[in-house]
Amino acid sequence: MEAEMRAFVDSLRKNITAEDVVNLEACMDCKACGEACAWYLVTGDEKLHPTHKTGLIRQVYQRYMTLEGQVGGALGLVPTPTVDDLKENMRYFWACTACGRCTLACPAGISTRRIVRLARAAYADSGLSHANPTIKSIIDNTERHRHSFGLTVPQVIGRVGLFLRSEGIEVPVDVHGAEMLFVCPAAGNTKIPDYGIKLIKILNAAGVSYTISPYVIDTGTEIDHIAVHHTLSKQMLEDWEQEAERLGVKKILLVECGCDARTLYAEASETLGRPFRYPIVSVDTLMLNLIREGRLPIEKTSLSVTLHDPCYATRLSGLGDTFRDLLHLVTDNFVEMTPNREHNYCCNGGAGGMRLPENTDLRRKISVLKANQIKATGAAYVTSPCVVCTLSLEDTCRTYGLARPDERMALVLFEVVYAAMEPALAKRGELDRMLVPAELLRRDPDFFLEHSIEGRMAALMQLPEFPALLDWLERDEIVQRFSKDHPQVHDHLRSLREMTMPTMPALRARAGAEQ
Repeated sequence: MEAEMRAFVDSLRKNITAEDVVNLEACMDCKACGEACAWYLVTGDEKLHPTHKTGLIRQVYQRYMTLEGQVGGALGLVPTPTVDDLKENMRYFWACTACGRCTLACPAGISTRRIVRLARAAYADSGLSHANPTIKSIIDNTERHRHSFGLTVPQVIGRVGLFLRSEGIEVPVDVHGAEMLFVCPAAGNTKIPDYGIKLIKILNAAGVSYTISPYVIDTGTEIDHIAVHHTLSKQMLEDWEQEAERLGVKKILLVECGCDARTLYAEASETLGRPFRYPIVSVDTLMLNLIREGRLPIEKTSLSVTLHDPCYATRLSGLGDTFRDLLHLVTDNFVEMTPNREHNYCCNGGAGGMRLPENTDLRRKISVLKANQIKATGAAYVTSPCVVCTLSLEDTCRTYGLARPDERMALVLFEVVYAAMEPALAKRGELDRMLVPAELLRRDPDFFLEHSIEGRMAALMQLPEFPALLDWLERDEIVQRFSKDHPQVHDHLRSLREMTMPTMPALRARAGAEQ
């Protein structure tokens, strides 16, 4: 057996469960699963059919992992898959979002997504997936920076800090004893940190006890669901737990990421070999409860909104009713798309669909189904409680002319909540509730400076690489996007450039003023 095939088979043998064996053995090749797969329905390409992927893994399993296959293979009676077969078919395991919709159509309930996940892990363990530059970058960046896009802590803190500073908003950093630890997925702090400020404002306005970490800047979404590198995924989960323990928090705040929902509610136990050590609180459940308890004032918005169910959060984690309960509280004009809930079509962006550039043209073609769903509702906006889904939906709306080139039609769910909260606070004259988080209220100036984003920015300014960080921020496309509605960000960049080291008296004065 070739070395790469041996490593591939060893990975399957290590990760396969009795349920997986049933999945591999029970398929009748009826092809019904293809009737639920958007990638196959639109293209008719047999290599994109779910059974094309499961068929290859079944051949590997039967040839190398069963007694009949080992004997039959030696006699030339059973097909013998080769490393070349694995290489030739690798792309099809990522021309798939492992959304699980195909299982709904399978008369035997076979989980194709589970087999795809096993295969991706085997490709990672054998080193074969490293041939894909995007997958390799996710693995390398996670190893080197603990951030799948390769951002460093100064870049993440510096950019978010710049945006918050421009709006006079604070966030608690490294606060021991807060109730919840808020870790943003890499896609969130890489692709939409400017939109994410609205979530910070919601948490602040409601008086939520939370803190962010100055060390853990990625949840491990991509290493778990795109690369499916179990070793690194385990390390990321353990880093998360260790940081929660260091900070003495009680819970983990799950922000809007469908894949993170699936990881924390299901995959983490398999990866760690035990349950995740901390209770999980979905931010959507949190916002729902905050509104019901009267801690988050809202005034229903008239926005016409339809909901895209993230496959990993609704079909695979059961949160669909939560999203609807929340929308019914914050808008008078919620329109369901058809089909919906667990039967909804995938956005075609998650778990690698959007991340791998070679999928772009195909993904956009397939997304005609989603575009038609959105258009049929007549809604002005489509929302989703997932960052990647929202990015994919935004691309789909532009591709199919549903949105104007200069406007966003796709919103993250917390943005709809914000649209209901902001006017309610304004009516009460309480907009300042959004500025300072509960954990920084009534603190002395020294504590405030040590645990505020302002203090973190001051610490960054003392680093030798701070001028290079400013150069990066000035070139950054997200900063440029933010500046369109917040031109003052350029003034803040200039002032940071002019300051070589902030004086502590000046910072103390500002800290005192913000109390």
